Amino acid sequence: MNRSFMGNQGDTSSNIYYIATDGDDGNPGTINKPWATIQHAASILKKGDTAYIRGGVYKVNSPVVPKNSGTEQAYIIYSGYNDEKVVIDASSFDSDASSFSIDMGVFELDDVAYICIKNIKIANSHAKGIHIKNSNNIEVVHCTTENTFACGIAMWDTDTDAQHCNNNRIIGNTVIKANTWDMIPKGMKRGNEPPHEAISIAGASNFEVAYNHVYNCDKEGIDVKEVSRYGRVHHNYIHNVDRQGLYADSWFGKLTDVEFDHNVVTECRGAGMAISVEGGQILVDVRIHHNLIYNNYGTGILFGRWGGDGPRKNVNIYNNIIVHNGYGYPGHKELFWITGGIYLFSANLNDVHISNNVVGDNRAFQIGYSDLYLEEGKDIETIFREKGIDIKHNLIYDRNDIEYPIYVGWTGNFAYVYPYNGISFVEWPLEFADEAKGNFYLKPPSLAINNDDLGSERL
Repeated sequence: MNRSFMGNQGDTSSNIYYIATDGDDGNPGTINKPWATIQHAASILKKGDTAYIRGGVYKVNSPVVPKNSGTEQAYIIYSGYNDEKVVIDASSFDSDASSFSIDMGVFELDDVAYICIKNIKIANSHAKGIHIKNSNNIEVVHCTTENTFACGIAMWDTDTDAQHCNNNRIIGNTVIKANTWDMIPKGMKRGNEPPHEAISIAGASNFEVAYNHVYNCDKEGIDVKEVSRYGRVHHNYIHNVDRQGLYADSWFGKLTDVEFDHNVVTECRGAGMAISVEGGQILVDVRIHHNLIYNNYGTGILFGRWGGDGPRKNVNIYNNIIVHNGYGYPGHKELFWITGGIYLFSANLNDVHISNNVVGDNRAFQIGYSDLYLEEGKDIETIFREKGIDIKHNLIYDRNDIEYPIYVGWTGNFAYVYPYNGISFVEWPLEFADEAKGNFYLKPPSLAINNDDLGSERL
């Protein structure tokens, strides 16, 4: 997955064009006689070509839709020029004014391949910002989206079979104010919520989402959903979104083999991360490790039941730091509707392994399970053993003085919750190097430092 962008090495037929706000599409596209519109470039660029966009605001009244594809050794590149700030402003059109749909992007990559978009900002979209649809080997690098009705950036296989949206990367971008009602299209009736998430990965295969900054968005942060497979979500910084920061959610079939690692998730108004099967067959082979999840209003990591409660199998959660989650809004006194450090709300789980995590100072419980597990009348140790749920070797720090079980949830989904720290756990006060500045290295003499039973690798 960590392939390098190859650029246009070895291609001798490539051309370099320029676009500027004072240009003319009748010009030859040179630096002295640039084109005026990015749409014009999108209709002309062929394999190996690069369009450098000079600084300024480009108001568009239709999506930018690249016509041609590049090749592995000859990408088509759309790039801001040097350090000049490029903004594509889509505020002047919406779904009532044209055939533009909320499922399209201002930059719409539909059935194309080997294209790189970098150093461009897209603002004020009544739909998505950048949309990779049924396309392969697309790179979105160091771009910004702000103020979008739907996703800031999306990757989508519309056939929902994980065959038509492969080998794409979303790297080093900034997504701000996605899923905002402020950008609802003219004439559209307001429903329950804006569509999708800040970064949506839907049915994609062999993808990478890394080093992105997602914040101040009005729904979820990064959602890997539908039948997505063989992907990695890593080194992202997600904060101040209205729901969970990270989400794995199966729809239409099987979501499989996805890795979430080295992400920082904080100050989200829902869970830090949720794992669900809302409308799919199964979620399987998901690895969640070396993440820092702290100060979220809701549960640190939640096995959810909203929308549906399908099976989840072979989920591995290890070497994470999960601290001070589940306290709710500032000043909130009652137990929050989703609380705790790691919450096994759903009982439709098999082969779940939770080990070598630092789980401390979360509200209500550090690791807990719902009363759904007790419906068979067996003790929890037997139930976990039969389901292959293995919780061990975690460092636990719990300051809660509370009577169990607690009763939390939402309409139609309340449950009694019991704490469970697993086997071979260690209780130890948490002292970090500088928590106020986000430095969560453990201070000596913590037993978690260089201890293989608790996770020797630190964030």
